[in-house]
Amino acid sequence: MPHTPASLVEESNRLFQHAWTYFVRRMPAGATTRVPGLLIANGRSGLSFMNIAIPTSPVADEADLRARIGLAASHFRKDGVHWLMVISDDVLPGALRERLTNVCVDAGLQYALPMFGMVADVLLDPVRPLPALDMQVVTTAALREAVGDINAAGYAMPGELFRPVTTLPEFWTDMIGVVGIAKGIPVATASVALIDEVAYVALVATDPDHQRKGYAEAVMRRALEESAEAWGERRTVLHATAAGQPVYRRMGYADVVRFDAFAGV
Repeated sequence: MPHTPASLVEESNRLFQHAWTYFVRRMPAGATTRVPGLLIANGRSGLSFMNIAIPTSPVADEADLRARIGLAASHFRKDGVHWLMVISDDVLPGALRERLTNVCVDAGLQYALPMFGMVADVLLDPVRPLPALDMQVVTTAALREAVGDINAAGYAMPGELFRPVTTLPEFWTDMIGVVGIAKGIPVATASVALIDEVAYVALVATDPDHQRKGYAEAVMRRALEESAEAWGERRTVLHATAAGQPVYRRMGYADVVRFDAFAGV
């Protein structure tokens, strides 16, 4: 993304790495490993989002990228888990950036999704009235399960993959979640983790049957209010899907850097 200060790009990359370090180290068998040029955050989870490899230094060329993919694949293959290779635009030389998908597919990966690092120092006021929801802070097993089920529905994945992650009490040590309930049904959720003294937004999702009603923005604003009350006002960073990016822009988040995620087995 042109004209973005290098400091913001560095921050987005660092917070991605540190956020997944936070998540994975709270998994029962989770651990992180650093090898030259690569962070491997392995939750040993059935949920591929919790088994991630991230380049941590500039990639020299195609051979270098293939070598890092090979290192990650070898690591995750030992545990037999699905995993993601998440690559930031800024670590790639221009010529390789244009061929990234072909190189990764040739190396045995499948394209999964784009993600966008975004940042806001102050949120803008809502452009429309926020919907009325029963907002509940995540403090119980039932609400932790609801966070997993809503995210599973939002990503069209089985709830059995998310629940073992979100129901862990340890997962919430330095994270505040909110579930929005409409007519007794949990419909949307958002969470904020304290990562490097920044309010890091994660696990934002709306049940597909209840989308386009402003629920995600409502619960996210409430989660940020709760985090500000707990930790003080802080700049806020997130990594958005393509579906969430327009919502976050309306809230005042600025684009910083693009990431591409590739799935491996």
